[in-house]
Amino acid sequence: MSRAYTSALCKFSHLSRSMLMAVAVFGTTQVAMAGPTVDQLSDCLVKATTAADKTTVLQWTFSALAAHPDLKSFSNVTPEQKTQLDQKLAQVLQRVIVEQCSTQTKAVIQAEGIQAVGEAFQQLGQSAGQDIVKDPAVRQQLQGTLRYIDLNKLVTTFLTPDVLGKFEFGQ
Repeated sequence: MSRAYTSALCKFSHLSRSMLMAVAVFGTTQVAMAGPTVDQLSDCLVKATTAADKTTVLQWTFSALAAHPDLKSFSNVTPEQKTQLDQKLAQVLQRVIVEQCSTQTKAVIQAEGIQAVGEAFQQLGQSAGQDIVKDPAVRQQLQGTLRYIDLNKLVTTFLTPDVLGKFEFGQ
């Protein structure tokens, strides 16, 4: 293999890892100084993915997170299912990066480097995450937690007289 080919493979491997990590964390952190090219790629990625693609992202993310020792006992994902999810996600990522958003991907790589492509996937992860929270069963589970929170303690801790004074109560 030539040095150029080996170098290109290493860069692609880094790009793949960056994309997968960004997808895996659902974009829970904000990109501090994302440039306009990253924003354009993010928009393209969100528009290029179908509902089925977002399901694949969610399923793969669940499977990836379930591999953590603290979460493993909550999942019954088989090795075969993991392999299938890896393949499905790879197809989605390749399609959106190479076919549907190639112009934007090239612009990001040229302007901000290969790691910024992974950053662009944060918006896709957020979009997929927002979709999952819209499901009634998920909402019910999230709301179920509220019955165990001491609302009086929250009110007395955070709604102090100085904070309450900043609210206008229909006067």
